[in-house]
Amino acid sequence: MGALASQLRVACPCTLRDRPDALEGASSSSSELPTRLRVCELFAGIGGWRHCGCTRLALQAMLPQGVSARFHPYDSGPHCSEVYARNFGEPCCRRNIEQLAAKDLEDFDVWLMSPPCQPFSTTREAKQRDLGDKRCAALDHLCKLLPLLRNPPRWIALENVKGFHGSEACAKWRAALAQAGFSDREIVLDLSSFGTPNHRTRYYLLAERGSRNLQQSAAAVPRLQEAMPPGALARGPWARDRRAALEAAHAAARKTPRREDKEAIFGAARRAFVQALALLSTPDVGRDVSSLTLAGTESWKLLPLPKDDPEALLVVFDIDGSDNTVATQFLEELPTLDSSQVSWSCWPPPDREHAAWAARRVGDFLETPDSGELAELLLPESTLSRSFAPGLSYVHAKDLRTFCFTGHYGKVLHKSSGSLLLTSEAPIDRSRPQASAGSVRFFSPKEILNFLGFPASFSLPPEMALRHRYKVVGNSIAVTVASELLRLLLLGQGAERLAQLEQPPPTRPAPAAPDA
Repeated sequence: MGALASQLRVACPCTLRDRPDALEGASSSSSELPTRLRVCELFAGIGGWRHCGCTRLALQAMLPQGVSARFHPYDSGPHCSEVYARNFGEPCCRRNIEQLAAKDLEDFDVWLMSPPCQPFSTTREAKQRDLGDKRCAALDHLCKLLPLLRNPPRWIALENVKGFHGSEACAKWRAALAQAGFSDREIVLDLSSFGTPNHRTRYYLLAERGSRNLQQSAAAVPRLQEAMPPGALARGPWARDRRAALEAAHAAARKTPRREDKEAIFGAARRAFVQALALLSTPDVGRDVSSLTLAGTESWKLLPLPKDDPEALLVVFDIDGSDNTVATQFLEELPTLDSSQVSWSCWPPPDREHAAWAARRVGDFLETPDSGELAELLLPESTLSRSFAPGLSYVHAKDLRTFCFTGHYGKVLHKSSGSLLLTSEAPIDRSRPQASAGSVRFFSPKEILNFLGFPASFSLPPEMALRHRYKVVGNSIAVTVASELLRLLLLGQGAERLAQLEQPPPTRPAPAAPDA
């Protein structure tokens, strides 16, 4: 058993029967913790929530003296259970959550849970079946059990993809919480806001049963703009018109399943934007604007951000993850335009600070793979010669941004499943990506764990197939973010800092009208 596991009193819920200590040390005050914190991990995965409590929140070190933690993990996945046992010395209970009775969930202080995200995923190929997906059955069962408990938990934390917000399952879960006497707070946060060079936007729901109202505790804290990649921010009537055109392009792209058609739509939108920028300038410099080659106009990415400002549009010049150096150069070389129509600025502003988290580069999270592992990670020339290769996300160690790593990383090649690492200093030639063969590799599962905030001591079974390692890691939580939420939920600390990074909840698109 590892050092971390030996510090904690761990019990598999399969072996628990009567718990005479269930109310030991309990306090009627929501600001105090019991001397023995009983934590139930539902959908435990590889133990991300537990590492939030142990390594990041450091229950044994940071909480009041004399407080101890006892974890009871449930997860039916064999690979997750294997990883969990390797790092904590005890396996997850493999019982199906749908088969639990109310008595199995009595007398816990905390529930930590990450239900399956597939029914709510917004990635390509996702069907978003919500409660109609059989993988929602366990959460649906918990919705029925929670109001029936004689001694429900005092605190509950749930994590899922942002598509969970506004879903039928979300509404049903919040109704169950209210029926059981909980107040709750929804928070949408991105891992990149915490100084990690990885975009991983997730929905979190914190719930507490007691006198403190989680919504009121943060009501007085102003919310800043959501985390956005570095670029040039346009505002004004001209930007509003360009944004409307971009929103229309996004709507058209959502209606077609073919990647080539989507790329053609966005390519046309990008060309129209450059042309509109040229027409806005004076005639004698219009040609110069239309031929701007800072990073190449074909690499420009137009984003309808910030979401709550319809007169704003963000132009990102490097889709793979550099800082705003190119944006600064763009603004310096851009001719003077009509300020009544559009104003330009760098994002983020030079003086903007993201709370206490300074931006770190990709290289800070890299490992040195041995020759055998490197052979598994390198992309062959044949793959880099495929038609989709130019559209993938390639990043260097110096970059500040990567795309979200999903459970399909290593299996599905698309930037929405995660970025690729370019080990050479030369930039990728998007017209001939195969020229970089031997210098392009996948990030390793261990490196993805580093991005997510797992400790260096956390390990994966080397004999486990690479695809399974990618799946369990890609489906895990961001420990860096979730630990701060536990700090808020259990200790009431960090509300202002989190509110500065909080993003507006996603807007669920209206169902498409049936074809005539």
